Amino acid sequence: MGSFIKKDLLLFWRDRKELITVLALPILLVIVLNFAFAGLFGGDQELNLDLTLAVVNEDDETGTIAQLQEKLIKEASFKETEVARLVEQVGDIQPIPLLFEYLSSEDLQDWLTVYELTEAEAVAKVKEGAADGILVIPDGFTVNSLYAALVGEPTASSLIYKVEMETSNSATLYQIIDGFLDHMNNHFALQQMGEVQEANAPEGGLEKIGVGEAFTLTQYFTISMSALFALFLAATVATKTGEEIRQKVFHRILLTDRKPILFLVGKIVSTAFLVWLQMMLVFVVSHILLDVFPDRTVTFWLGVIGSVTVLSLAIAGIATIFTSLLLRMTNLDAANGIFMLVIIVFGVVGGNFVPIYIMPNWLQQIGEWVPNGLFLMILTEWIQFEEVSSIFSPSLLLVGFFLTCTVLGVALYPKRGTV
Repeated sequence: MGSFIKKDLLLFWRDRKELITVLALPILLVIVLNFAFAGLFGGDQELNLDLTLAVVNEDDETGTIAQLQEKLIKEASFKETEVARLVEQVGDIQPIPLLFEYLSSEDLQDWLTVYELTEAEAVAKVKEGAADGILVIPDGFTVNSLYAALVGEPTASSLIYKVEMETSNSATLYQIIDGFLDHMNNHFALQQMGEVQEANAPEGGLEKIGVGEAFTLTQYFTISMSALFALFLAATVATKTGEEIRQKVFHRILLTDRKPILFLVGKIVSTAFLVWLQMMLVFVVSHILLDVFPDRTVTFWLGVIGSVTVLSLAIAGIATIFTSLLLRMTNLDAANGIFMLVIIVFGVVGGNFVPIYIMPNWLQQIGEWVPNGLFLMILTEWIQFEEVSSIFSPSLLLVGFFLTCTVLGVALYPKRGTV
């Protein structure tokens, strides 16, 4: 068994060009991409945004309390004494003033400009490119929102957000508005539970939820490039099998009366070892050069090593199938083309070529079932929260993927005399 593993490692070691490409190129790409996109998504640099929102307020807030009282009596069948008590509770809650207070808060005013316009003026401003989006406050919004909060029903009026085309600025504005609505909904929910609190507008800006750490673009590049080249390594190992076929290595194994399956087992072990070595080298060197994972504990690095290990097994499983297919195919170039096509598909859906969060939701869900995409998900969670539960179940899926591929590879492996 050891001789088969040694053979595969020596075969790879002798191809110095391939060795340098697999080990050095992902590190070089991480460095280049990091400097090319430095400051694009957060980091230590200040947020550089210039957002403009046009607000169209169609709601008439005069007589809100009277309208609310009438609505509660007629539609919800509340008694007048109960209505008086409920109206007193929400007397200080005015959604529209709170919204404007939030949009003009100190945290947002440096990079958000708000115009209160008519609908025609707002549409013209968007078409001119002078506004990134339109927020329409429909007629009856205040009364319907307060009524829905008091009776526990869905509101009959909702804020309407309009954009001419989806951009990063319009998406950011949507998140700002959605954050305000979440705050208001939470307050109303607490109120219904009897925990009435003062309705303050939420603070603007970017906020970390819980105790999670930030996930940076440099970390994303490090993970995605290491996983991508791990996939390429599976194809490389299979390609070396083509050289062994030309050199009659497989036939010589048969003549020595050694078990042919040991040839395949050697490929599995050597691939797992090479992938593990390549990925850990990318992680360690990138961290040394770019400080990718600052101030991390030994526990964090143990989690990284464990995640890399299970991905190495999954990639070895892919190499098993590739090797068995290559031994069965007569056209080695066609086989290599198929392998590269599979890797490219895996790389795209797994988020190695483009960030996975810009893809459609259905494609993101598919990406979580390929090994490189699952690995990206594991480390994204681990970097932010360092919870063992976040890597345990996905790691079992990667082990299951390895076992499935290994069984399939063994089933496809040619029997004695068929090569």
